[in-house]
Amino acid sequence: MAESAYLTFRSDDGPSGKITLGAGVFRIGRLEENDLVLDNPYISRFHAQIVADNSTYLLDDLDSTSGSFVNDERIERRPLREGDQIRFGQEHGIELVFHTQQGEDQSASGGAELAFKPIRLIDPDDARFIHVEKLPPTRDLASETVDRLRALYEFSTELHRVTSNSELAEALARFLHRTLNAERTAVLFCDRDQDSVRVAAVYPPGSERDVAPSLGIAGRIIKENVAMLSLDASRDERFSSHQSVQLQSIRAVMCAPMGSMTRVWGVCYADNVTADRVFAEEELDFMAAVARQAGLRMENLFLLDEQRRSLESFIRTLSASIGARDDTTAGHSGRVGAYSNGIAKTMGLDPAQSRLIYYAGLLHDYGKIGTRDDVLLKPAELTAEEYEHIKEHPLHTFRILSKIRFPEDLAEIPRVAAAHHERWDGNGYPHGLRGEEIPLGSRIVAVADAYDALAEERVYHEPLPPEEAFAAIAARSGTYFDPAVIEAFAKYFEREIKPRPRRARRAHAKTMQGHTSDEELTTDN
Repeated sequence: MAESAYLTFRSDDGPSGKITLGAGVFRIGRLEENDLVLDNPYISRFHAQIVADNSTYLLDDLDSTSGSFVNDERIERRPLREGDQIRFGQEHGIELVFHTQQGEDQSASGGAELAFKPIRLIDPDDARFIHVEKLPPTRDLASETVDRLRALYEFSTELHRVTSNSELAEALARFLHRTLNAERTAVLFCDRDQDSVRVAAVYPPGSERDVAPSLGIAGRIIKENVAMLSLDASRDERFSSHQSVQLQSIRAVMCAPMGSMTRVWGVCYADNVTADRVFAEEELDFMAAVARQAGLRMENLFLLDEQRRSLESFIRTLSASIGARDDTTAGHSGRVGAYSNGIAKTMGLDPAQSRLIYYAGLLHDYGKIGTRDDVLLKPAELTAEEYEHIKEHPLHTFRILSKIRFPEDLAEIPRVAAAHHERWDGNGYPHGLRGEEIPLGSRIVAVADAYDALAEERVYHEPLPPEEAFAAIAARSGTYFDPAVIEAFAKYFEREIKPRPRRARRAHAKTMQGHTSDEELTTDN
């Protein structure tokens, strides 16, 4: 015969009580025929039963639609143990805790306290701050609720200004700490396959060592896409196996998934260590809404990054198609793009401008696709007619690239790429632009293009040493090239280009040392 056992319960509306379990079958469901009737649309007519089996009680789910849960784990059949928390269906309602008479006796004689600690789980889509129609009428809203609605609106606007996941994580951790009654907050991200999570940001600053949210719980929040509130984590069996919680003596925890329409991107986390600070249920609704906004922004950032990667792949492919026509110039466009980007950054241009100039450098010679092979590949000096023919390639570059629909921030690529043969003194081509009439990006690409043409081998000349190639470029400052760009290129050359042969020699020497050691070791043996 199973030992005497009972269930304690408490609901949202306040009723609480104790239900004694007999020796037979105790049925739970929505119909009146059950021993425990739960009037809830998420509960099946005959949802579950507790069966006394010798010395144990077994909880059986009766193929219910919304499931039976023990310690927040969905079960089909499970023996019940002292303190097990039982929930039926997904909705928040009555929660039961299983006790044995033996456990009660231990409590009376100084054993572990069997205090009931309510726990709440919600589907983020049901959060009242997402579906505001679930909130009371405006005239009945508490001032704290109004403040949270205002804060959520302001934060949604702030999220549109963040440009990276790391920036989002920092802003989110600060915002949650400011608006929730939380001592500590954290933001965790999951990887692409969602097999692991990592802490991306914590607040307050300097508490990285103190805030150690349970990665197991975070993983579960991601997997099930639910928001959770525990009012006493130290007594919550879902947390007790996680050392991070035990060591920190965390009292209360809230977690919410950062979800979008396609996936869960991470978890918002908040906790309190001291017993005098607790979370209200409205705060869980608020956190769920904030986390949803953050998840949507993360998806937007991901899609923008995917778009950028696709565009760059497309541009690199176009660039490579020109290099494929002539082995002696293969890699030229890639180097011009890299040099242009380095000069732009040295001049202090912002990332968006530097990116545009980098792409223009990659595509500056794309118009050569319209140049005849007998001219493009001629291993000798060009005739006057041939030179005029090859001078048409900037116009081809502009015409072809103008047919591509670039994003708004890159719309100037065709113009910048097509003007790289214009000269500072106005004697360039194809339009004879002078000085600042030439786009700044074009002036930068012109320097990068000319340097690479001198420093690399061509069919009509041997490569110049880097210092000689640089000197030849610098000598044309104020005529061919913008003096300000030459000044920036000089800094970039000294910092990045000039040291390359020395770094290459050091790397080669280390490689040779490694080979020598291997040979010596072989000989010695």
